[in-house]
Amino acid sequence: MDWEKVKNFIAQYKLYFVVGLVLLVLIIVIWTRKETQKDELIDFNEDKSAAFANKESLDNDENDKEQVKAAAKKQVIDKPQNVTCDISGAVKNQGVYTLKKGARLNELITAAGGLKTNAQIKNVNRALILNDQDKIRIPYKGEKITKKAIVETYSSDSAEPNSAEVASDTSVAENNKVNINTADAAQLQKLNGIGEKKAQQIISYRQENGQFKAIDELKQVSGIGDKTFAGLKDQLEI
Repeated sequence: MDWEKVKNFIAQYKLYFVVGLVLLVLIIVIWTRKETQKDELIDFNEDKSAAFANKESLDNDENDKEQVKAAAKKQVIDKPQNVTCDISGAVKNQGVYTLKKGARLNELITAAGGLKTNAQIKNVNRALILNDQDKIRIPYKGEKITKKAIVETYSSDSAEPNSAEVASDTSVAENNKVNINTADAAQLQKLNGIGEKKAQQIISYRQENGQFKAIDELKQVSGIGDKTFAGLKDQLEI
């Protein structure tokens, strides 16, 4: 190789070599910068997407929490609140009934089939709002009313019943007389000459014929004649 010719060639085209080298360096620098910017843009878009995904996830979690709260609140609101009460006495179907919270005594009477024709309701407050575990007895006509206690209500603070001021009846009055329209077998057996069998006969007569209209009607019961009646009439009332 003729090095002299090479030197002359480089010297003749030196400017072109320099310009070309500069252009090559510029091209490399520009290309490198573009690649760097491209990588930075990709990283930025990835970070932005991740942040958006996190925000969307948080929003979804908040929405889920709100939906759970709303569902729980609706469940509490929709949950039926009831009261269960026991009713007896002068109603057609004595028993235990469950009604909606806030129900009135009149609704309980209706649920029990209504009043019997011989029910005494003069002093009964049928607008009374019922409480859970109330025990109610509707009196019969002619019963001796001595207290205001046919409605026994149980408060949440005590297991003891409280008397509600409505009306009450008693089968054994304060004068120790027995009401033959309401007395049970045990109370009837307190009468002179009345044992278990005759007490049951009195109750059966009452169930078949209704309330006694007069004290001496007791003689219509089988086994109770004038002599027996004379020995106990002073102990009776209706």
